Amino acid sequence: MSDVDNPVRVMVWATLRTCSSALLKSLSNLPDSQVIFEIYTTAFYNGPERFDPNTNILIEEPVSTAVKVGGDGLIKGPGSGFPGSICSYDWARRQLEADYPGKAVIVAKEIAPWLRGRYKDIPRGYRHVFLIRHPTKMFPSWKKLDRDFLELERGVKVELEDFELDQLPPLLVPPGLTYKEIFDLWQFVKDGNLDPDPIVVDSDDLVCNPAQVLLSLCEHLGIPYTDSLLSWQQGTECVKDWLVDSRLKHIIENMAFFHNFRESTCFLKPETVSKVSDVASLSADLQRCINLSMPYYSKMYEQRLKY
Repeated sequence: MSDVDNPVRVMVWATLRTCSSALLKSLSNLPDSQVIFEIYTTAFYNGPERFDPNTNILIEEPVSTAVKVGGDGLIKGPGSGFPGSICSYDWARRQLEADYPGKAVIVAKEIAPWLRGRYKDIPRGYRHVFLIRHPTKMFPSWKKLDRDFLELERGVKVELEDFELDQLPPLLVPPGLTYKEIFDLWQFVKDGNLDPDPIVVDSDDLVCNPAQVLLSLCEHLGIPYTDSLLSWQQGTECVKDWLVDSRLKHIIENMAFFHNFRESTCFLKPETVSKVSDVASLSADLQRCINLSMPYYSKMYEQRLKY
């Protein structure tokens, strides 16, 4: 059971398009909780060790003057809008392992590929949750998102037929297409005893049966369940209490990629549960991505959380 002297620390690792940010919005309702949003993403795109040292993914956004950095370089107190320039991978690990006075639950969310296989920078003392989604649902959704990124970058309309998902540059996700990365990370966490019982959650289970899945998840993590996890305030008010860098905060609060996040007030169960697509009916690039990823997904799905 969690308490402020011995908080439960939870790391949610996700593939893309898995409702991971909605899950984080839900878990923000846990009493005495601190949310940490994608600081490995910040390290990958904008930190001093970023993947492409000649490129920043967005122009610099104003850094919050409320953010206080201590003599050890770590953020003290509210961290919403911190400067991404300080976010090395080692800094991210130390910030995740830092003390958060008065907090009973620390919840961090990351996209698995952005760790870049730097397993030495995984924080200690965390329980690990792995959020996945069937590849035939994830990849078509992700390709539409990448089209939006390309339109923003190029300033012209881009059709889905104009690019191949698995041929995009690493900044837009290849080489492992996320399932290999999250599978390898899951195996490392288990084999290295970072967490002897890491939890796998399928996002379709979460959106279709949020009460049962969240109740089971909380029981496994030793966190008191509350029905307040099932709904939340529309908008981005919760983000002011998150630890998130200035650019990601700007994306969350303003850009189209997070429209559904801003508008949501609960997990939206589809009117009809979408069926797994006939792979042969999809474009060649999607077929390649799915065929590459299915073995990793299937092995993790077999071990998913039962409720």
